[in-house]
Amino acid sequence: MIDSALILQLFVLINPLSSLPFLVAAHGKGIDVRKLSLSAIVTAFSIAVAIALVGPYLFSIFGITLNSFRIAGGVILFLLALDTIRTHKEKSELSPGSLDSLVAILATPLLTGPATISFITIKAYDMSVLPLICNISIAFFFVGVIFVIFSFSIAKINVRLIDIVSKILGLFLTAMAIEMIVFGMKGMMSAK
Repeated sequence: MIDSALILQLFVLINPLSSLPFLVAAHGKGIDVRKLSLSAIVTAFSIAVAIALVGPYLFSIFGITLNSFRIAGGVILFLLALDTIRTHKEKSELSPGSLDSLVAILATPLLTGPATISFITIKAYDMSVLPLICNISIAFFFVGVIFVIFSFSIAKINVRLIDIVSKILGLFLTAMAIEMIVFGMKGMMSAK
């Protein structure tokens, strides 16, 4: 039921480190980072579980195949990975807004963006829902641990170190993207 490889893949996809500059900017604006983090994690987790529950039905509703969705999801994931590897974010810009709007931005697209949603949709098709939700829960637990640790050490955080680790995670995202595209193409070729 617990799949450590799947948990690691989800954690890398969710990539909580990429959200830390956003939290630094929120802290700089006097926003309660712990409250923002908790609300965003609960919202992002709810989105992920909802996708896990309805994911398999989306294929029949939209009339698409799993293999074409694998390819599309792989392309989205690849673009996200390239963006993660190539961009340098010294400081995150944070436009003023209510806590709810900041939670929405942090929950999606930062934590559960298109790549994460695509990945969960494919996994929901490939495996039973209960084990998937269990693994999603564990991945989000670790995201929560990262956010709690970060919220207590926000004044001492090294943004450059976060940037380096985020780029390394981007390399793993690239490999996951290529794998999704290759599996999708193999599936399409064998179906013909």
